[in-house]
Amino acid sequence: MAHDVPVSTPEPTGRPMRGLRQNVGDMLRSMIVVLAVVGAILLITWRPQPDPIREVPVEPVALVATAQAEFPVFVVDSPHGGTVTSVRWESTPESDGELVWHVGYVTPEEQYLQLSQSLADSPGYLAEQTSDGRVLQDYADLPAAVQGLTGEGWVPWEQADRRSLVRENDGSTTILTGTASWSDLADAASHLVLP
Repeated sequence: MAHDVPVSTPEPTGRPMRGLRQNVGDMLRSMIVVLAVVGAILLITWRPQPDPIREVPVEPVALVATAQAEFPVFVVDSPHGGTVTSVRWESTPESDGELVWHVGYVTPEEQYLQLSQSLADSPGYLAEQTSDGRVLQDYADLPAAVQGLTGEGWVPWEQADRRSLVRENDGSTTILTGTASWSDLADAASHLVLP
């Protein structure tokens, strides 16, 4: 037996649902507050991470350089040079085709130190390796360790923010240069060893 129950169809009133509008607005306001709090926490706690110093091995390139070079290839004894960050055995734009042994270091004081050796000795090559440095004429203000090295053939060069020690020996040119202090350069020059 069927029951006849009248079913009515709702008729639109023309007014949007007020409760729905309030819920969406409340949700947006809550999201903005949460995002603002998260942003403030990130801003307060965020610390830029310095790029880690990436150490590179010297041995593979040193084997090739030692076999090909017409001069003894040196490196700075590790504790005195710092961390090795670059090693190359290739010509440079100013080396006139001569290969250049290059080892770059970051010192414990986070300064740059570079060792370069080559048969090249042109003014352009010296300018390239010393960043347009000039030979110092007066050594009086230099540390005693650097003054002592001048007796061994090392010549101090200087540029605004770079110091260099240059030595020409047996046809090759050895250059220690960088932002490292004069004392660090002198220490490095005193601790050149075969790789």
